[in-house]
Amino acid sequence: MKKIFGVLMILLVTFTLSGCKDVDYINIDNDELRTFLDDSENYQFVDVRTSSEYYKERIDGFNYNIDYYLLDEDDDHSDLDKLDKTIPVVIMCNSGNRSVSAALIFLDEGFETVYNLEDGIQGWDGETE
Repeated sequence: MKKIFGVLMILLVTFTLSGCKDVDYINIDNDELRTFLDDSENYQFVDVRTSSEYYKERIDGFNYNIDYYLLDEDDDHSDLDKLDKTIPVVIMCNSGNRSVSAALIFLDEGFETVYNLEDGIQGWDGETE
């Protein structure tokens, strides 16, 4: 009887864990970002720095600016409604810290694929506007 119970427990745990979906953001570097920007119609680019940071300097192609600090405070995350959750989103900030937290919010809100520019605009070696 103990063996049957043990086998049933193992099967239960196996099926329970196999049903869990491990969703996480994907870090990208500058070369990968260039590839995404060249194929921009298949991605959404979101800068999560403050609006003053965004208008001071930005990477061409990042057409959405959603302030992370407002996003973090806003429980309904209504700013994300203007984005399509089925299209991959690329997130960047100043150094890569806020964008990691923002990526987790995007995933919690149901975005299917989320990329994070590892070192943010500080690590970007391309041109800016």
